[in-house]
Amino acid sequence: MENVPVLLPTDRCLLRPAVASDHAALAAAVGSADFPYDLPLADLQRRGKLQAWFESMLAMSVDGKARVFSIDLAGGARCVGQVSLVQRDVPGSWNLAYWLHPSRWSAGLAVEAAQAVIRYAFTVMQVGEVWAGAALWNQRSIRTLDKLGLQLVEPNQTSKVVSSAPSDLHICSISRARWLQTWGESDGGLA
Repeated sequence: MENVPVLLPTDRCLLRPAVASDHAALAAAVGSADFPYDLPLADLQRRGKLQAWFESMLAMSVDGKARVFSIDLAGGARCVGQVSLVQRDVPGSWNLAYWLHPSRWSAGLAVEAAQAVIRYAFTVMQVGEVWAGAALWNQRSIRTLDKLGLQLVEPNQTSKVVSSAPSDLHICSISRARWLQTWGESDGGLA
């Protein structure tokens, strides 16, 4: 699938393709005292691998195996977070991930931006399903995934589909058919 640069506007944000210079914003967010120590991005930074990981995500975007969108605010702030889709080993299935600078938490921006990316995945990319996961202790992210309409994947289904998934993860998904049934008529908007 060809990766054509796409801009996704929302009420308060403009999601644009991530660029190498966005790494500084990622490092600042992950380096914030409020960013959870136990998240994978924080671990990558501690091990000195955050920039290499980010560069690999950008390379995957060029190859069409990922879409990484940086979140710019309508008021002018650049790259306050990112939302990404990464192709899974299962055809038509993509993983959703997101991060937001802690100073922007609790304003609904993660839901707003991720919903725009999910809408893009199902309507433009025509993917079959979107998956996401959050650590069980990360209730804030679990609530975000719930607001996005993703539903918990049963543990027996998870073990068949995600054989390496740790047992301390909340893994959920939404199919294109379910998304269209739930959000499609309102064009993916949230109440």
